Amino acid sequence: MFKILICEESLSYLAPSLFNYYHYESVQNNHAFIEQTFKKNYDLYIVHIACYQALKELKDAGDTTPTIFIDEYYNLSHLKKAFTIGDDYIIKPFYNEEIQIKVQYHYKKIYSHASNIIRYKDYYYHTKSKQLYLDKKNIKLSPNTLKLIKLFFTHLNEPLSKDIIYEELESDNNGSLRVYISKLNKLGLNITYNRAIFSYMLVL
Repeated sequence: MFKILICEESLSYLAPSLFNYYHYESVQNNHAFIEQTFKKNYDLYIVHIACYQALKELKDAGDTTPTIFIDEYYNLSHLKKAFTIGDDYIIKPFYNEEIQIKVQYHYKKIYSHASNIIRYKDYYYHTKSKQLYLDKKNIKLSPNTLKLIKLFFTHLNEPLSKDIIYEELESDNNGSLRVYISKLNKLGLNITYNRAIFSYMLVL
């Protein structure tokens, strides 16, 4: 189920008619917004520009959830800020259909392109958004962990040398690599290590 988190007063009232095909939840302020993102994973955020700082904190922490900003009026400074961390910027008053079209775009971007999806057990990796999903739920991971996900999912059942992995991570810290691998195995990924050739492999 495609899940949307809304933090914008006017959209909260319009949500039943706008997003009846999706699962959505609404919050009233920045604090509630942050708290809700810790409780659940979402496929899309729709927020007022006043939530910018809260969103920036999430993005800085590695959250890559697509975001649509809503603003009261056109403001060039707000526009620049919105696109540094978000994906769209909509000005009031807006047409309801405009919001629906943009939400549908993000839905299709994630779910409608099978060629962009690599499946592994109950997981799938979306090569365009570079996100990992479990039963259509986005799993929040650190940037380096997502780099490993990309590497392993695009090389299923292929041994990957430490040199290749270090190049992807732009680091040769073996201790950190072992921590990342351990976290991925705890998620349910079967990553094995071959001591003879110093390589890791994601096994189906």
